[in-house]
Amino acid sequence: MDIHLQRITNDRHRLTIVRADNSREACELETRSVLLHDLVHFAVEAEARMEDGFWGLVASGFGFAELRAEAESPTRRGIHLAESLVGPMQAVWNGRLDPDRYVAHAEAHAPFVDREFVDRVLERLRRLWGHWSATGFHEVMTLRWPPESGIENPAHRV
Repeated sequence: MDIHLQRITNDRHRLTIVRADNSREACELETRSVLLHDLVHFAVEAEARMEDGFWGLVASGFGFAELRAEAESPTRRGIHLAESLVGPMQAVWNGRLDPDRYVAHAEAHAPFVDREFVDRVLERLRRLWGHWSATGFHEVMTLRWPPESGIENPAHRV
């Protein structure tokens, strides 16, 4: 699945997904809080190799409206786990939560989370954020789900 993030203004962006079967979905979103949340989902789920987190469910055909409801009241283990890891990871990214406290919080329900996992997520997120920061108005940042090995190529644009 391709994830296209188009910068419209400093405050708005368009998210367009193109699934492997060529089905598409798009919406315009507020950038300040939504974009970071979506990128943290991408980084956490990529490093955890989650197939049933937010991006995996989108790739499998779940629509944005269905996922919004699922995220608010998770019934699937993957999205529940993703949401429990993403919110606190945003706090780590913003300097409001110590990474070691994040690990202590997460290890009860996600034994794969250790300090190395946190460091990998933060590195991936730094690159994603840098890629977004370098994306000009009306340009598109494209990500692939599931991500290929390594971190996305910031030069890859549609």
